[in-house]
Amino acid sequence: MPEAFSEDLQHSASGRPTLWEREKQMTKITQQLTLIGMMLPIATVGAWEIDPYFSLDPASPSLQPDDLTPDDVLISGPAVQKHGRDLGLSDNFLAGEFDTLNALSFGRDPIKAPLYFSVDRVAVGEQGTAVYEQAQPGVEEASGDVFVSNLNQDNGLNIDEQELGLLPGFFGDDLDALDLDPNLPKLPNFPNSRYYFSIDQLSETNNYGTGTVTSDILWSDGDGEFFTYFDLEALGFDPTSDLDALILWDWDLGESPNADDFALFSLSSFSPDTYTHSGQPYAAGVLGQMSPSDILWTDFQDWGLWVSAGDLGLRSDDELNALDTIPEPMTLSLFGAGLFGLWGVLRRRA
Repeated sequence: MPEAFSEDLQHSASGRPTLWEREKQMTKITQQLTLIGMMLPIATVGAWEIDPYFSLDPASPSLQPDDLTPDDVLISGPAVQKHGRDLGLSDNFLAGEFDTLNALSFGRDPIKAPLYFSVDRVAVGEQGTAVYEQAQPGVEEASGDVFVSNLNQDNGLNIDEQELGLLPGFFGDDLDALDLDPNLPKLPNFPNSRYYFSIDQLSETNNYGTGTVTSDILWSDGDGEFFTYFDLEALGFDPTSDLDALILWDWDLGESPNADDFALFSLSSFSPDTYTHSGQPYAAGVLGQMSPSDILWTDFQDWGLWVSAGDLGLRSDDELNALDTIPEPMTLSLFGAGLFGLWGVLRRRA
C-alpha cells in the first residue's frame, strides 16, 4: 500500500468505510471467489497478453483525417477500435471540428500498483528514469511510450511506441489516453462494452476552451451518445479544470458512481487547480498548487492525493498524459464464469 494511504484515509470520521478498508474487503472477496472458482469447471486463461487501447493527440502524424482522428479509441497498428462519433464525439478532423479523447477506462481498473502511464511531448522525468532516457535530445520519444512505476520514485519502459505501430520522435505520435486490458474473449459487459472517458479543453464539444465539459468523466455504450458519469466540480475542483488521465473501478459498470466505486485521476497543465497554471508554489495534491503529474483518488464523495509526481519518477512540471492498471487474471476468470451474483453476495457480507 503506497504511503499516500495516510491515517486520514484509514480512519473516517463519517463512519463510512474508507479506501483502505474497502481495499481489504476487495482482497478478502477475491480470495473467497478464488476458492469457489477452483471447485468449478472454469475455462483457464491462456497466455496473459495485454491489448492496449489508446488515443493520439491532434499533432500525431499517424492520424489520418478520413480515418484515424483524435477522438477515436485505437488499437495497435494504429487502427480504429471504436470511432469517436460512436461515442457521441465530434470527429470532423479535416475541418478542425473535433474532440480529443484524453482519458479512457473500461471501468475494471483495480486501484493498486504498479501504475502504467504515458507523458506529454515536453516531459523530462527525473534523472536516471526511463522517462528521462526516452526524453533525451536525439531520442525524444517518451510521449509515445508506456511506462510503469511501482511508486518507488522510479519508472521503467513497458511498451515502446513502435510496438504499437506509432512514429517516434518529438514530432512523432503522442499517446494521449490508455487502457490496458487482457486479450480475453469479449464477455457481456466486459471489458469494453461501456466506455468511460474525458475530452480535452480545446475540444469542439467544450466550445474550444470556454466550456466546462473537461472536468467531467463521461460514459457511452458506443451508440452515438455520451452522458456525464461524474463532474469533478462536485468535489470542489474548478469547473474548467481538465481531467487528463483516468483509472476507474466501477462495480456494476453503472451510469453514475455508487458507494463501491473509486477512481484515480490527474489534471492537465492548463487546469486552474495545477501550479503550472496558477503560478503558485508546488504543493502535492493541493488545489491551485498540485502538479499535472500528481495522481489523486476519489470515492466520489471525498478526494485526496494518492501519489505525487516524484513517486512516479517524474518532475513536478511534467504532465502525465494517460494512466492505467491491469486486472488480475483470476479476477477476470471469475467474471467470465458468471460469478457476478456470488461476488455481490460476498460483498454484502463484507
